[in-house]
Amino acid sequence: MKFFRLFAAVSLFAVLAVPTTAQERATVTGRVLDAGTQGPLESAQVVIDGTNFGALVNAQGRFLILNVPPGTHTLRAIMLGYGPVTHEFTVAAGGTADVNFSLSLSALQLDALVVTATGEQRKREIGNAISTINAAEILELAPVNSMSDLLQGRAAGVQINSVSGTSGAGSRIRIRGASSISLSNEPLIYVDGIRVDNRQSSLGGAGGAVGGQDGSRLSDFNPEDIESIEIVKGPAAATLYGTEAANGVIRITTKKGRPGEVRWNVWAESGIVTEPNTYPFNYAGLDGSSTTYADSCTLDAVDQGNCTQSGLRAFQVFHDDALTPIDDGSRNQFGISVQGGTDRINYYISGEIENETGPFSLPDPDREDLLARGVPITDEVERPNQLGRKSLRVNLNSQLSDNVTMALRIGYLQSHFALIGNDNNSFGLLPSIYLGSSDREDPWGFQAPAQLFGRTLYQDVQRFTTSSTLTYAPVSWLNLRGTGGIDYSTTNDVSFFQRDIGVPGDRNTGRKDTGFANTWQYTVDLSGSAAFDLTSSISSNTTVGAQYFRNLFFGTNAWGLDIVNGASSIGAAAETFSTEFQAETKTAGVFIDQQFSLNDRLFVDVAIRADDNSAFGQDFDLVTYPKAQVSWIASEEDFFPEIGFLDVLKLRSAWGKSGLQPSSNAAIKTLDASAITTPDDNTGSGVSIGEVGNINLEPERSSELELGVDAELWSGLVGVEFTYYNKNTDGALIRLPLAPSLGASATQWVNIGEVENKGWELGINSVLLDRDNLSWDLTVSGSVNKNKLLALGEGTEPIGSQTRFVEGFPLGGQWAKPITSFADANGNGIISTDEIVVGDTLEFLGSGLPQQQLTVSSVVTLFKNLRLYGLLDYRGDYVTYNNTERFRCRFQICEAINDPNTPLWDQARAVSAVYHPERSVAGYMEDGSFLKLREVSLSYSLPASLTQRIGSSNASVTLTGRNLFTWTDYTGVDPEVNSGGSSDNFATGDFLTQPPVRYFTLRFSFGF
Repeated sequence: MKFFRLFAAVSLFAVLAVPTTAQERATVTGRVLDAGTQGPLESAQVVIDGTNFGALVNAQGRFLILNVPPGTHTLRAIMLGYGPVTHEFTVAAGGTADVNFSLSLSALQLDALVVTATGEQRKREIGNAISTINAAEILELAPVNSMSDLLQGRAAGVQINSVSGTSGAGSRIRIRGASSISLSNEPLIYVDGIRVDNRQSSLGGAGGAVGGQDGSRLSDFNPEDIESIEIVKGPAAATLYGTEAANGVIRITTKKGRPGEVRWNVWAESGIVTEPNTYPFNYAGLDGSSTTYADSCTLDAVDQGNCTQSGLRAFQVFHDDALTPIDDGSRNQFGISVQGGTDRINYYISGEIENETGPFSLPDPDREDLLARGVPITDEVERPNQLGRKSLRVNLNSQLSDNVTMALRIGYLQSHFALIGNDNNSFGLLPSIYLGSSDREDPWGFQAPAQLFGRTLYQDVQRFTTSSTLTYAPVSWLNLRGTGGIDYSTTNDVSFFQRDIGVPGDRNTGRKDTGFANTWQYTVDLSGSAAFDLTSSISSNTTVGAQYFRNLFFGTNAWGLDIVNGASSIGAAAETFSTEFQAETKTAGVFIDQQFSLNDRLFVDVAIRADDNSAFGQDFDLVTYPKAQVSWIASEEDFFPEIGFLDVLKLRSAWGKSGLQPSSNAAIKTLDASAITTPDDNTGSGVSIGEVGNINLEPERSSELELGVDAELWSGLVGVEFTYYNKNTDGALIRLPLAPSLGASATQWVNIGEVENKGWELGINSVLLDRDNLSWDLTVSGSVNKNKLLALGEGTEPIGSQTRFVEGFPLGGQWAKPITSFADANGNGIISTDEIVVGDTLEFLGSGLPQQQLTVSSVVTLFKNLRLYGLLDYRGDYVTYNNTERFRCRFQICEAINDPNTPLWDQARAVSAVYHPERSVAGYMEDGSFLKLREVSLSYSLPASLTQRIGSSNASVTLTGRNLFTWTDYTGVDPEVNSGGSSDNFATGDFLTQPPVRYFTLRFSFGF
């Protein structure tokens, strides 16, 4: 009740701030055109300054605004990529005003509208950096495979790490580094105004053993349906989003209907998925005349005089055309959308079917093996890595009355994600080739493809997301808005080993694991904004709001052992087991935000939010998050000097706080049930203390100071945005050990850590050429983040061994005992353990997450219909763990253990990791820096004379290549992979992980 009393009070204050009047309304119409081509600018926005009235421009460039108060107003036209234009007009009660615009190109776009926690705001009003991604424009340049591809390399300070090359696998997202030691560092995701689940799904219910190949719920959303994406990067901007927003916020807006004639769009895409990577050979040193693997002669054995090498044998099954399972996969996509309607009601409806298979198929010898065992060769046995998606979206906008609008958004997804286990998994394809033999007659390490492909492993997902927004403008200066919605998903994980398939252990008697999980996310968001002029030069905008969020996650896991031949149900198992789980959190919050503007060029914004959350300790009260921002368009001041190349200069600063809630049960005492057997052999049940809880548990709280400069240069051809930030997190959650005498869990969650992130971001958008038949756009963005653990709490020892948390160093830094020196002292060309010196204490080797980022994208357009596009992506200043090669050396099949021609350093790091008493892995902690050519596309828009023959208004064909080249000094296959998957906060390194694959796709798009 305390939240809603506060909300009612501030709402009443806003309503009473100025008097209300009732007048007969007027209408505004007009057109918006490109100043250069004089063509219509569809999707431009027009708004009346100081009010909540506005409209979108249709395909003919026309707009209509209803319910306008009579009098003199300023009308502003805005569109991404163009500078704003304003026109003053006067309209009488019941009359109509006609206002027309011509917009010119602009790189900075100060008056572009962005979606914030208080509604739409012009970029000029905001004191923090917000990156905006125009999804429709990107998809025209290079169609993407997933939401991760849509975000990849598009915003400074935002890293999308592709952790695996498995079709359908997720990505790890980091905005301005990592702030939490124990909680997720993933950002909060909003779609059409409601929070949606961004949980990484690891197929844990399917018996685990899939390594880092977890799916991503973010990828459930179809990029074709996305209009724009705003990325709120830190607490200075995320304050009003409250608890859970400290890692940043990604706001996704789907496409809206457009008034006017019905417009259809049809697209079809087809391509291949290839495996471009080079995999290492498996080696064996041959002893004398023997050619058997059992008699292999390693360099260590040679050095000790136990054998003499007569030769070297090397083989890799992936390089053998007759045995390799590598076979180009495929990607196909077909979609259709329609939009249209009137000014009163309009719609956007779309549907899409997508299918993708990874670049592996069942080799012929293994097909015969499975058939002999009675295993049917299904499509998924033939192609075990598959991704299939079907999506549907219906978006409706309605002008219910002159001052009431409603938007309804409905999305549905059905997906099937099938894969092979990899990473730390003896049932993985990559482990079986990385750890295979050098003998072509018996090349596989754990199981052959017959056993690996014969396993059924998949995840099915159904997801339904719906939201509705109702706005009411009783008077020109007051806007009331309410948004509510539900995001529901159900996942079904399945792992099944048919009986007698030939795998070791209980799985060969038939085993099935299933996991069912349901996730519900509820959002209710209410707000009211009052905007009015205090004087002729000072304007005020007051917004009050209240939100309620509920997240419910529950499900069951079940498994069965010893399943009879021909059956595939747990019900047919001799032994069955099951567990269930549930987690729930609720958040309620209220806020008030006050903005003042002076002459529409100096903006001051202050706000405060108060939250309560079910995960807080019972003795912890409300948490408050304040913020303050200043934005100043200095170049519009009369006293600002004229500088030839400088058109616009904006100075901005922002400070704010946000939080991150503890896990749902961390604050409460829990009990564990257990079976009890008495001395009389009677059985019963009892309980013991599980978690002791913490009644004082608080959220992790992050505060951030942000300073920035934005500039537009050379008549709008160049836009520059520079930001410096300093983010500090207090009360980071850490598990402290408890005394065993308590008879409970060994640890307790407490708020004692402190973390710092400092850095800068730079973005440059430029038009290098703009001629009738040739244009060239270049975009460069870069960032540097320095992360440091300031405190672990008094008396708390460093956490971890290799991936460690040590005061004064980055979170999750990589540590090892260093190799201080090595030398071939006896000159025999072989490094032995006594020729290596290893330090006796752990040393910091580097950050496990990239601290530097640079992306360069460019578009060259010829004759207005042929476009060449490319994207380069660099990550640097971090180390990654080449655990695959270390493990291969442990199996004594790597080159450094067997080949006397191996460079001495490679021998030294292998010997240190395998034979040396200290077992130093420092040699496999490598510089992970890389430069990748992420995307290249060539797009051609067919001329109107050709499209008209097929009844199309427009048509294009696009050829795209993705993941084309990687430049790096890393000695493994790919430095970007991560065996811990996207759900692991700090895991870094390759451990038998599938690297990224390459795509070539051809896409046709037609408009009608």
